[in-house]
Amino acid sequence: MKPFLTVYLKECVDNFRDRRTIISSFSLALMGPLLFVGLMTFMLQKTLGERDDAIHFAVVGGGNAPTLMQRLAAANANAEPITLADDADPRTLVTSGNHDLVLLIPDDYATRQSRGERVTLTLVYDSSELGSASRRARILEGQIEAYSRIIGLLRLQLRGIDPGLVQPISVQRLDVASNAEKALMVLSMVPYFILLVAFMGGFYLAIDTTAGEREHGSLEPLLSQPISRAALVLGKIAATCTFAGASLLLLLAGFYVGLPLVPLERIGLSLGFTAGNCLLIFLVMLPMIWLAAALLTVVASMARTYKEAQTYLSFLVLVPTLPIMFTQLMSLEPTPWMMLLPSLSQSFLISDFMTDDAVAIRDVALSIGSTGLLAALLTRLAISIYQRERILG
Repeated sequence: MKPFLTVYLKECVDNFRDRRTIISSFSLALMGPLLFVGLMTFMLQKTLGERDDAIHFAVVGGGNAPTLMQRLAAANANAEPITLADDADPRTLVTSGNHDLVLLIPDDYATRQSRGERVTLTLVYDSSELGSASRRARILEGQIEAYSRIIGLLRLQLRGIDPGLVQPISVQRLDVASNAEKALMVLSMVPYFILLVAFMGGFYLAIDTTAGEREHGSLEPLLSQPISRAALVLGKIAATCTFAGASLLLLLAGFYVGLPLVPLERIGLSLGFTAGNCLLIFLVMLPMIWLAAALLTVVASMARTYKEAQTYLSFLVLVPTLPIMFTQLMSLEPTPWMMLLPSLSQSFLISDFMTDDAVAIRDVALSIGSTGLLAALLTRLAISIYQRERILG
């Protein structure tokens, strides 16, 4: 036990002395919640603000449809009357930059309406331009279509026809998703951050203790000490786990403080990111931290230089997110065999904890057992690598 503690403390102290490694290890954990919460807050506030804002547009021939204009005004749509020359192209109103959304109402609007004939209105806008013109065009079109449906139903009633004849089937939506589940759709990137930090927290320490020592020439003196190779490797992996765990704790603390600041309640959503759930997430992630540390150590031990190891591990940290992306794209529900897959099972469990859903003990046991078994096998592989003499080459 003493050789193991000696190596463990040595690696931890050496890592604390390297400011570059400390900043790199904890930067994602510190900046991730800040950027994520700030971005989510900005997007929600912008969306909510735009939803409540009036729809501004220009209208040609607004006097031809006074009832329609009153209906649009009641729906928080502000129209700016403009005129158009007889031989002018209405598209120039937008292409010239004077207006970004123009509604054209034909002169025969009232006549055709009185006859019960179909009238075509034209919305002119540029969908390639950045801005809110496309969004406002969709909203304005929806308001006009709603008014059109009312006119159509009134015409049927005036002719003594039941309006239900033209719509014999109606659909009633009943959404059983809880507010927490809806919020998780918005915050679906949180499991990605948590799994990524489990790898990035010990990323540079794993390189320093393997390829870095080989490149600096300090590995050979270390192996010549009266210490077993197993204790040496276990000390290195334990140090990597320590920094990965500390990084994960910082990330969870950041989300615990920051996520309540996101105005989810303004859209009727809630999230169960409590202190107890944060602790459960951390405990479930412990085997994943061990697996990440062992995997990083194995791969970095095969590299001859620091840059070579950094290149290998940069691709390696993307591996845990691949099954998560696949299942989300396929909208797969968790099954017992999925709980045997590391990273994927942790993602499902993290989502359940965040939404305060009931978590089966079987699922937790399968996730911890399979991840822990794979971590133990990788640890044994790392020890066997260090027991070979060519580790110095």
